[in-house]
Amino acid sequence: MRTKWKEIPITQKIIMLLSISVSTLVVVFAALQLLNVWNRAVNVCVPLLGVVNSCQAYLQWKTSRKTAYFCIVTAIIIFICSFVIFFI
Repeated sequence: MRTKWKEIPITQKIIMLLSISVSTLVVVFAALQLLNVWNRAVNVCVPLLGVVNSCQAYLQWKTSRKTAYFCIVTAIIIFICSFVIFFI
């Protein structure tokens, strides 16, 4: 079932745009890390992956609760890993 952009609630639109922009930032920071331009880019990239998973959990909540729960669990794991990477 396809929905039109006009029919989507404003909060969902904002979360979609946030998810797309943060995903783009993840790709940029990963490229910076891989090309050795910025050696600490992974410290920024990993928490952004958690933000992307949190956004995906919000977007999937009404359509598939199992997928949303999985996204929440993976976001928590990513945030724990980023905490460990940042402070160790």
